[in-house]
Amino acid sequence: MLEEVVDYILKRGLTDLTLRPLAAALDTSPRMLLYFFGSKERLIAEALSQARTREQEEWTRLLSTRGKRRDRLALAWEVWSSEENKWFLWFFFEVYALAMRNRKRFPGFLERMVKDWLSFFEQAVAAAGVEPERVTPLATFILATIRGLHLDLLATDEKDRVDGGFREMLRLLSLPRSRVGRDVRQRPFAKEGA
Repeated sequence: MLEEVVDYILKRGLTDLTLRPLAAALDTSPRMLLYFFGSKERLIAEALSQARTREQEEWTRLLSTRGKRRDRLALAWEVWSSEENKWFLWFFFEVYALAMRNRKRFPGFLERMVKDWLSFFEQAVAAAGVEPERVTPLATFILATIRGLHLDLLATDEKDRVDGGFREMLRLLSLPRSRVGRDVRQRPFAKEGA
């Protein structure tokens, strides 16, 4: 049932979510939804957690494919910025905004949305051989850039321009450090031929 709840919310969003139409779509009753989830807020929290798990599994799958690190990140971007993934992005940013206005409504959500995703990027940056003191700042830059590009894409639907911004981020990550005020020894995504 949770998977069906996630699919319903991804397609329709949270703004007008009420239990009666949700229950009808799932061929159950509002009373049964409350029995299973306890409250509407708990239902949303569990749906959000499940949607997040789906997204992280997809991310892990994409990054574990063969090929250069840079190519794997580009593939992940293609999936994340696809038409099919827009429903998840709308849901994600809708909850993100609600949680920023009232942290008690979705406890721990904001912290998890940063820490969980940040660790993926920290691992990739560390695997590229970046010095330990630069791993977290660089991973933060990547995560914030990707989130900003997603917001831009949702706001404007200008995929070509936003894709260009993503490619520019990859290019910046591949620059020798002398081009950005450092020595030439290392490029974060240049290892593995990226």
